[in-house]
Amino acid sequence: MIQTFSDTSEMLKPEPARRRVLLLSSSYLFGYGYLDFAEHEIRDFLDGVRSVLFVPYAMSDHDAYAAKARERFGRMGYEIESVHDATVPAEAVRGAEAVFVGGGNTFRLLTAGR
Repeated sequence: MIQTFSDTSEMLKPEPARRRVLLLSSSYLFGYGYLDFAEHEIRDFLDGVRSVLFVPYAMSDHDAYAAKARERFGRMGYEIESVHDATVPAEAVRGAEAVFVGGGNTFRLLTAGR
C-alpha cells in the first residue's frame, strides 16, 4: 500500500505512542496480601521500568493509599511517586515510565479526574 500526503506537514507528524495496559480486577485475592497474587504479572509487565506513578484518587486518604502502594511496589524493586504529590500532575503523567491507577471508589476516581 502506498501512503500519500496532502502536504509535507502530515509526513512530519509523529506516530502516536504505543500504550500497553495491564488490568487487574482486584488488588486482593483470598489468602494473599495486597497485589501478592499478581506480582509475577506485574513484574513481567513492568520489565525494564524502575519508577511507577501511582494514582490514588479512588480512595479518600491519598497519602495512606500511596504509602501502601509505595511499600508493596518497593518490595518488588520499584520506586513509586504519587500523582497527588506532584506540583503539576499532568506533567507527572506525561513523564512517567508507567502509571498504576489504584482501585476503590470509581465515582471518586472519575470525579478527581475532572
